[in-house]
Amino acid sequence: MKKIIMLVFLFSAMICFAQEDEGYWQSNWALGPHLVISFPQDEFANVSKTGEGIGGKLLYRLENISFLNPRADFTYLSYGEQKKDQTFSAGYFLVQTRNESFQLTVGPQFSAKIGRFTPYLAPMGGLYIYRSVVSIPDLYYYYGVPATETTSSLTRFGWNINAGVMFDVGLGPLIDFSLRYQTINGAVKTKVNDVTIKSDARDFNVSIGVVFFLKQE
Repeated sequence: MKKIIMLVFLFSAMICFAQEDEGYWQSNWALGPHLVISFPQDEFANVSKTGEGIGGKLLYRLENISFLNPRADFTYLSYGEQKKDQTFSAGYFLVQTRNESFQLTVGPQFSAKIGRFTPYLAPMGGLYIYRSVVSIPDLYYYYGVPATETTSSLTRFGWNINAGVMFDVGLGPLIDFSLRYQTINGAVKTKVNDVTIKSDARDFNVSIGVVFFLKQE
């Protein structure tokens, strides 16, 4: 269901913001929603499954340097939910644990327009937040009391390299497909002989979405 909602959102955005094809980069600003799938290569912050979510990218066109665009990305990823029954003093409830991530990165995007295709490369860096949230849905449903607690949280700096291609379909917005390799500093903790050793975590992302240009007066 979540995937269907995301797909509807993406293509609705493409239709709503579609404009006449006035030429490539007629606006200085470009914005794009994306579907994102994450493949963590290490276990960190209770993250050990494939994640899925939604992200957005913001691009700015430099007037005199057409191949270089400052870029900012925001991504939300969910790594699934775990459910189990647990007994409390107030009764017997279903406990739900959700693992999720928020990522904000910035950097330059280098691109070259080749016909309708625009391949690009973007080295970026920023903030990575991973957390586990425990909630008891029944308490809110029956008693109106939100029972939610963040049991673990990890905030780290990291960097990534993006490689992708944008395709002009002639409607104004561009179809955007990219691959991303990420390194998150000190996110993996390994305990050896009562000594905790930190190492970098690695993550691989695939994303697909649209990029549309914000109209200027």
